[in-house]
Amino acid sequence: MWIDKNRTLIIDRNLDTWQLPLVAASGAYLGNIVAEVIEPLAFMVRYFLVFDPNSQRRFLLPCDLVTDIDKKVFCDISPTQTALLPEYGQRLDRNDEKRIYQIVNRTPYWEETIDDD
Repeated sequence: MWIDKNRTLIIDRNLDTWQLPLVAASGAYLGNIVAEVIEPLAFMVRYFLVFDPNSQRRFLLPCDLVTDIDKKVFCDISPTQTALLPEYGQRLDRNDEKRIYQIVNRTPYWEETIDDD
């Protein structure tokens, strides 16, 4: 199912990450991974869709914040930043993505440059 109007991102329920706990760098529990948002043409996972049972909401975590995946998904984000992320509502537009990347203070994936060393 396409979630953006440009038809570049889809939701995928990957069994490797489904229901894994998401843990902040501080060790705080942030929720569980319920899906991945993939850009099929780039063969890239762009976000993890997380459900936070404490706040009863879903949010998107940019995949470049993930530092390790084992029996948990560890990420470089604070619970304070997570609370500021917009609630995911079945659709995503570029303004939503810009807001997410501003909150986490990272360069958006569409602005990254590739070094040709």
